[in-house]
Amino acid sequence: MALLKHHLCAALLLMESVLLQAAPESSCPAYPGVPGTPGHNASPGRDGRDGFPGPKGEKGDPGVGAQGPPGKIGPPGAVGPKGDNGNPGLPGGTGVQSALVTQLQSDVKHLTDRLNAVEKVLGFRMIRKVGQKYYVTDGLKGNFEKALKICSDAGAKIVLPRSEDENKVITSMQAALESTYVYAGATDRQKEGHFVDMSGQPLTFTNWKENEPNDYKGAEDCTIIYKSGVWNDINCDSEWHVVCEM
Repeated sequence: MALLKHHLCAALLLMESVLLQAAPESSCPAYPGVPGTPGHNASPGRDGRDGFPGPKGEKGDPGVGAQGPPGKIGPPGAVGPKGDNGNPGLPGGTGVQSALVTQLQSDVKHLTDRLNAVEKVLGFRMIRKVGQKYYVTDGLKGNFEKALKICSDAGAKIVLPRSEDENKVITSMQAALESTYVYAGATDRQKEGHFVDMSGQPLTFTNWKENEPNDYKGAEDCTIIYKSGVWNDINCDSEWHVVCEM
């Protein structure tokens, strides 16, 4: 009886499916049919088109972690082509650079000469500075020719005051030497009565004693400075203290 009822419900459901294409759910229990043979897999369909890009997402948090070790140094690259030659420089000996070099050389020479002079000055027993000059002496005595040689050997020349101040410095040295006379670098050997310095130039300063020079007995062609500072002509063979100037 139950089997008959089952067949009737199945027939009814089939009729409703064909005639109405849709039917309300039936309360009749369905009878499962016999499974059919599985069909063959169909070919895959074509890929669909790419969709529109979505909105930009928020920036993510920075990564956390220690920096990795540096990679190995890569091989050197190929040598590039040789560059063009630069513009030629200024020729030597011209322009501002040359003027600067010349000035520096002059300054160095001046300083070297001053240093050499100071070294020579320090070799004397007595030193007096007068302006840019140094008056020096070792307290030696000699005639005029010897006085010239003593000063020349020291790279100096025999003293010759050019002003009252320089003349006073000579007298202060004479007081220290307890000297009566000091030779000065002035003579009238070339022309009697016309005293010149050792370069043949006229004297620009003198301090002759009254009635001097007088060329006593025609044999006084050299000049000496007395301890009081006055000048006198004297025989060139007389021996007096020697003071040099640098």
